[in-house]
Amino acid sequence: MIALANRVCANFAAAEVARAMAEHASSEAEHAHLIARAEHWEALVNEQWTTLCAAICATVPDGTQVQRFLPVRPLTNGHVELHVHDTDAHRLVVLFTGAQALAVGAHLTAYGALSLDRSGQKLDPGLPHVKAAPPFVDGTTEAWTALDNAVERPPAKS
Repeated sequence: MIALANRVCANFAAAEVARAMAEHASSEAEHAHLIARAEHWEALVNEQWTTLCAAICATVPDGTQVQRFLPVRPLTNGHVELHVHDTDAHRLVVLFTGAQALAVGAHLTAYGALSLDRSGQKLDPGLPHVKAAPPFVDGTTEAWTALDNAVERPPAKS
């Protein structure tokens, strides 16, 4: 499905480029040729769009409806609205500060990753490679001792 969506996007972009180039054509023949190319790409987009929509509709359960609003909406004051439904299908709006929204998003991402991992789906192939951290060097106690010596401590109680 992603490959089909990518083809739709690529063909749409090709049509847009052909139309833009046609506006700057140096001759009538070149203009006609570029317009014909744009129409060819647009015909492919229309055909593939129908196929993409059918593929998406085939994957969702019956009765599924498109949300008519943004379920997560950033506000201009730095807050974030989360539009949800409770277990009785009542609509609710939860208002988060930016920091709260970031924390909730991080937790949900972590829970989702754990759930996928437990169900046998591995995320590793889709994630970028992370370089290994250098190992801890022996003798770190010397650094901690130097740090402790640099910190002022209150006098000991007698």
